[in-house]
Amino acid sequence: MRSFPSHQRGVGFAGWLILILVFGGLLSIGTKLFPVYTDHSTMSNLLEKMAEEDGMGEKSKSQIYQIVGNRFKLNNIRNFKVEENLEVNRTKNGTELILDYEVRVPVIGNLDLIASFNKEVELRN
Repeated sequence: MRSFPSHQRGVGFAGWLILILVFGGLLSIGTKLFPVYTDHSTMSNLLEKMAEEDGMGEKSKSQIYQIVGNRFKLNNIRNFKVEENLEVNRTKNGTELILDYEVRVPVIGNLDLIASFNKEVELRN
């Protein structure tokens, strides 16, 4: 009769393979989502800096779109349709900018990750 050990010593091949696949998948998704979140952070910071500037709320919508578009390009945010994703609202308190958009990141085949963003900023007159 053969005796078997009472406990296993370490992780087997299948265990290592599963660990590598899980961490590899998480790393892959992380590297695809990181630029999306850094771009959003940059765009949010630019809008907040615009809110601190005097007289921005008095500019026309087309001027605001042009300023935002130029600042995005200067900060290497390209292929972003400002007119489609940025809403300029005139309120009794001033001008409000609403940046509302989503980004689709392909993962595998027809599987995509979707990140939705919404940022609201009040401009000073």
